[in-house]
Amino acid sequence: MSIKVFATKDILNDRWAIKILGEHSLSYELIDSEDEIHQICPGSDPKTSILLTRSKGEVVKNCPGTQESYLCCGYKVINQTLNCPMECTYCILQYYLNQPATVVYTDFDRIFSQVDSLLKNSEGKILRIGTGELSDSLALPGSIIFAREAIKFFSSKKDVFFELKTKTVNVNSLIGIHHGDNIVISWSLNPDPVIAKEEKKASSLRSRIDSARKAMEDGYLVGFHFDPIILHNGWEENYREIVHLIYENIPPERIAWISLGSLRFPPTTKEKIARRHPETRIIFQEMIKGLDGKLRYPRPLRVKMYRLIFEELKKVDNPPFIYFCMESQSVWKDVTGITPQNNKNFEFIFARSLFERFPELKLTPPREEIYLR
Repeated sequence: MSIKVFATKDILNDRWAIKILGEHSLSYELIDSEDEIHQICPGSDPKTSILLTRSKGEVVKNCPGTQESYLCCGYKVINQTLNCPMECTYCILQYYLNQPATVVYTDFDRIFSQVDSLLKNSEGKILRIGTGELSDSLALPGSIIFAREAIKFFSSKKDVFFELKTKTVNVNSLIGIHHGDNIVISWSLNPDPVIAKEEKKASSLRSRIDSARKAMEDGYLVGFHFDPIILHNGWEENYREIVHLIYENIPPERIAWISLGSLRFPPTTKEKIARRHPETRIIFQEMIKGLDGKLRYPRPLRVKMYRLIFEELKKVDNPPFIYFCMESQSVWKDVTGITPQNNKNFEFIFARSLFERFPELKLTPPREEIYLR
């Protein structure tokens, strides 16, 4: 499938736009404004076109998370790229974003200015921020170039961890860059049978782990996200095998964090998934409508899946921080025996873990009263 690239006229003198277009020898069509893309590509698949333009409004935001009924860790996101070239059946980006093209913002300096404002307003806290919420952090040239510049930017910052989240093996362009110990490259993981059926165009499990090892050997911290965990034949042994593969290649002390989250999506996307991916069976599994309105596995099944992976991850000495993404206090309690009291307490517990596990970063000691404000 050929990808068409568009660029708005206002970016032609932007140094990062010049770098993106020049470094990757991208041919492009010039348009007057972002609005024009709707006329040129009305209703088209956003994975077939890329729009390079300047951002409007806030690019640095709170992670959208979910309602208070499910716990959220206080993560911050940088939405520099909107959409992703991969074809994951469960991904809501293909239905959530309303642009007819994948959007890549080239005004990096403006984005970094927003980050500086966030850091200034968060003094006393240990922040976690990343680019992998509305895109894959390393799937597109514009995303990779931003990643390189962001690594340089964040490496000199105190009390912040910057995360790049990916399903690719595109780490070579990050190897050898001078970086701080606060840079995390993380991978979403699933067994190969799930990758083959539900994560088309994504890299294999083994190649993701190999890339994580390469990043770790270059001095980066790494992270892993079991998200979404998907029910399938042999899921118990397959997810155990992933845990073993992680620890065979990455020492626990080099893992910043590991998250667990089950398959979930809004009911309105169910028919859209069926139309775009008629071969998938995930929409026919038993699901309930959760407290946030999203479809997800029944709680007993989620607890069973989480418990198996959680207990396997905890078998090593000094395991990394393990947390649940968008889960209820009752699930936390059933799986781990404890639960954060609320979102602010969750953020404090996370910060305390990072402070204790990475003393070389000389992080500000977390004070609970600051996180509870």
